[in-house]
Amino acid sequence: MPPKKRKGKKARTGFPQFSLFKALLWVCVILLTGLTLFVLMHMPLGTPPSTPKEVVQPPVTRESPQEPASRRNDTEPLPGPVASNDTAVPKDQEQAYEAQLNDFEAKVRNVDLAILQALAAQGENQNIMRHRAVEARNHDGQEFYYQNLTMSLGQDVFPFLAELGKSLELLVPEATLATVNENPRDLEISILGEPTHHLFFPLSLVPEPAPQAVKTPRLVIVIDDLGESVNVAKRLADLPFPVSFSVLPHNTKAREVAELARKKNRELLLHLPCEPEGYPKTANSGPGTLRVKMSDAQLEQTLVDNLSRLPEVDGVNNHMGSSLTKDKKAMTVVLAHLQGRGKFFLDSLTTPKSCVREISKSLGMKYYRRHIFMDNTAKEHAILLQLKKAESLAKRTGVAVVIGHPYPATLSALESWAKTRDVSISICKIQDI
Repeated sequence: MPPKKRKGKKARTGFPQFSLFKALLWVCVILLTGLTLFVLMHMPLGTPPSTPKEVVQPPVTRESPQEPASRRNDTEPLPGPVASNDTAVPKDQEQAYEAQLNDFEAKVRNVDLAILQALAAQGENQNIMRHRAVEARNHDGQEFYYQNLTMSLGQDVFPFLAELGKSLELLVPEATLATVNENPRDLEISILGEPTHHLFFPLSLVPEPAPQAVKTPRLVIVIDDLGESVNVAKRLADLPFPVSFSVLPHNTKAREVAELARKKNRELLLHLPCEPEGYPKTANSGPGTLRVKMSDAQLEQTLVDNLSRLPEVDGVNNHMGSSLTKDKKAMTVVLAHLQGRGKFFLDSLTTPKSCVREISKSLGMKYYRRHIFMDNTAKEHAILLQLKKAESLAKRTGVAVVIGHPYPATLSALESWAKTRDVSISICKIQDI
């Protein structure tokens, strides 16, 4: 009997120990489950929406209205009433033109801008101004266009002349304004002693004299640096006159833009990268650049590689190239190859020392050249004045070739000019002149 009592006692003492262990185990499970649920319920569920909030309100959105002002040349203030539609040049397009030392043509364009600013200060615009003549002249080897302008300002011209004097002093300190034969309504502007503008202020506008007898005046408009935006190309193709497309071969949308030009029956040029002065430190013409120090074989192979990207082009014009286009040896290789392939070459004239005319003549090629850059000053009112200058030149000489770039201001100016342009002038392709 005693052993049975001991056995029963052991059974009774072991059972409570098992129950306590089980109870503790369940308590741990419950606590762990509760802790897990607590953590899950308190996770930062608002984090995902915060990311879009940061994307929707980037700092650029708030700063972008100030960017054009920061990029604007302080020496070229905008005239108040005229500047409302002006658009600054995008930062990635600021090197479209090669800066030349003592660029006389640039000084002439700054006089143009000074005249526009003085008109705006009087509440007037360029519609009261007429080009009676535009004449090619030369200053120290640099070509520029002398302009004979007539403006109808009524009785009192002195407030305008005072504003013009201020603008000239700011934009072109080298310019002087003087009367002709002491007539306060007949003036001439000179830069460094070289007359560049003649201004006449009649009391009322008189009928313009009949232009010299020429065939139908022809005007060519070339837009360089295309190939980065199909939408910009479509906007140009939709203009009510033909614009020649010049496409950089290494641009990301070069093929699409070239195909659009062909579809819309627009003249297509290869915008050939050519070595500029100061390459590559102060001016870089980008991939595929033809360089002066290349051998004849390297030059031709680089040209072939560029052409292979846009084989259907009608012709070529130089992108930059102030160094290459004055090198006779290099340009003979380039022009001879293009001649053999039946392609023309348009000299963008980025340097007054270009030898393209001379080499073209020696090869028996027709020489094509640029007359006017329309958007060195990428402001709509300034571009419209350059287009008017081109119209007058075309009517006087029979032909004018202008080059521009796909700036917002250039597109807007061309669309505005389409409504007011001189329809007696034929807008045509380079091959038609």
